[in-house]
Amino acid sequence: MRRRVAHDPTRLGDVLRRVLAELPAGAGLEDWAVWSEWDAAVGPTLARHVRPRRLVRGVLVVVVDSSEWMQELQFLKHDLRTRLNARLGREAIQRIFVVLATND
Repeated sequence: MRRRVAHDPTRLGDVLRRVLAELPAGAGLEDWAVWSEWDAAVGPTLARHVRPRRLVRGVLVVVVDSSEWMQELQFLKHDLRTRLNARLGREAIQRIFVVLATND
C-alpha cells in the first residue's frame, strides 16, 4: 500500500518557471511575462501611451504614441526597468529602447 505525502499547493506559474529555466531556450520563453505584467508594472496612465514591442538579449523595445511620452520615458526608463525586473523575478531587462509609433 502506498502512502501519500501531503504537500502544500504550488502555483502553476512557479512550476512553469522552474521547468522553463531547465530548457536550453528557457530564459527566452520566460520573456512572455513582460507582456502579462506590463500594465501592473507601469500603471494605467503609462500603459495607455507605452507598449512593449520586443525583448531581445536584455533590450526591451517599447513604443510610445507621442514625442511627449518619448521624452517622459527617457526619465522613467531606469525605474521602469527596475519595476519590470522585480515583477519578473530576474534581471531580464538590461536596457529600454524607446521608439515612436508610426501611423502606418
